[in-house]
Amino acid sequence: MADHTQTLSLILTMIRSGMAVTRPELVRQTGLGRTIVTQRVDDAMKAGILAEGEHAPSTGGRPSRTLCIAKGKAVVLAMVFGATRVHAAVVDLDGTILVDRRKIWDIETGPEESLATFFGIAAELLTPDLRGRLWGVCVGVPGPVDFARGVSVAPPIMRGWDGFPIRERIEDHFGVPAWVDNDVNLMTLGAWSATRMSAGDNLLLVKAGTGIGMGLISRGRLHRGARGSAGDFGHTIVAEESRRQCRCGKFGCLEAFAGGWALTIDARNAALTGRSVRLAELLAETPALNVVDLALAAADGDLAAGELIKRAGELIGAQLANVVSVFNPSTVYLAGSMSHAGPIFRDTVAEAITRRSLPLATDNLAIANVTLDHYEGVIGAAALAVDELLHPVMLGQWLPLGAPHGVKARKDEFTEPFDLDVHMDFLAAAPASSASFPPASRTA
Repeated sequence: MADHTQTLSLILTMIRSGMAVTRPELVRQTGLGRTIVTQRVDDAMKAGILAEGEHAPSTGGRPSRTLCIAKGKAVVLAMVFGATRVHAAVVDLDGTILVDRRKIWDIETGPEESLATFFGIAAELLTPDLRGRLWGVCVGVPGPVDFARGVSVAPPIMRGWDGFPIRERIEDHFGVPAWVDNDVNLMTLGAWSATRMSAGDNLLLVKAGTGIGMGLISRGRLHRGARGSAGDFGHTIVAEESRRQCRCGKFGCLEAFAGGWALTIDARNAALTGRSVRLAELLAETPALNVVDLALAAADGDLAAGELIKRAGELIGAQLANVVSVFNPSTVYLAGSMSHAGPIFRDTVAEAITRRSLPLATDNLAIANVTLDHYEGVIGAAALAVDELLHPVMLGQWLPLGAPHGVKARKDEFTEPFDLDVHMDFLAAAPASSASFPPASRTA
C-alpha cells in the first residue's frame, strides 16, 4: 500500500503543479512504468480526484487527453483569522472558490468565541450538498503555531489561545481532518501558488496591517522553521534602548513603531490636533480609526497620513533589507491593510530595501503589492488542505474508505510533505529516467 500511495501522490503532485498533465508526460517525467502510471491515474479517476480534460497538442501520434483535478467531487473549508478580521471560503479541490465571506472580528475575544464565530460562518457557507462533500478544513491564526499539534504557541497578541486545541475542536465539529497554521504562512502560500511562474520559488511576503508578519518560500517550500516561529518579523528589535512597549510585552519591536495598532494612535492624535482634516472627518464618523482608514487617507493625498505610512514603510524596509541580503529572494510581496496606501507604502519600502541591501541581492528583485484582492489567505489555506489530503500517509488512511470522513490529520512530530527530493531513492527503483523533477511540495 505504501508504494501505491507514494506513486499516486507523486502523480497527483505532478498534475497539480502543471509539470506533467498527460499520461505520456507522467511516464517521461517520473520514470515510472506506463502500466503503473495508467493504474494510478485510473485509481484516481475512480476515486473522483482526477478527470480528463481536452486533447493535448499532437506530437505525431494520437493526441493524449490532459488530466486535471476533478471539479465537483469534494471541497475544503478555508478560514483565516487576522487580528481584526476573518475571511472564510469554500473551495473546490481544483482551487476554485465557490463561496466566501468576510467579517470584522477581534481575535482577542478569545478562542471559544472565535471558534463559535467560525462554526457559525461555516454553517452559512456550507449548504447541505457542500457539507456532504467536505473533505478537509484549514484555519489560519495571527500567531506562532505548532503545525504538528495544531495549536497556537505563546502568541504575542492572542490572549487565551496558548495551547488551545484548535485542530482537535475543529475535527470534532466537522468530522474531517483539519490543519492549523500561521495566517501569514497561508497568505504566502496563496500568493506563491497564484503567481509562481513569475514570482519564482524563493520569495518573501510581508503582511503589514494591525500587526506585522512575514512568510518565506524557499526553493518552492513554505519555511516554518524548527518550531513554527519562522517569520516572526514584527517582533524583531529596531530600537534597542527604546522604552516604547510592544503588545508582546517587550520594548523596541518593529511592530511597536510601524504596526497598524501603533500608527492608529498617532493618526488619532493627528486628527485631534488638526494636522489632518481627512482623519478628523473619519474619526467623527467612527469611534476609532483603523489601518485601512489611515492607508486610504494616505492614498488620497492626506499629508499627515502619508507621513505615518512613509515612516512605517521606512522602518519595515530597513528591517527587510537584512532579510533580503541573507535570504536573497526573487520577489518580495507586500500585503495587509497598509498595502491600500498603494505606491506611497510600496515605494518607500522598496527604496529602503534597495538602499540598505547588498547590490547582488537586489539585482532583478521584484517588490510588489499582492494583487489577489486579499484572497491570498484562503487560497493558501485551501492549497495546504489539498496538499495534506493528497500526502501518501493521508491517502493511505482515507482512500480505502472513499472519503476522509472520520479521519484525523497526521499528528507525527515531523509532518513532512511529499517531497520529491526525499523520495528520489524510491523513484530510482522504477525504470531509469533522466527526467528532471518539479520543485518540492509546498510545505515543510
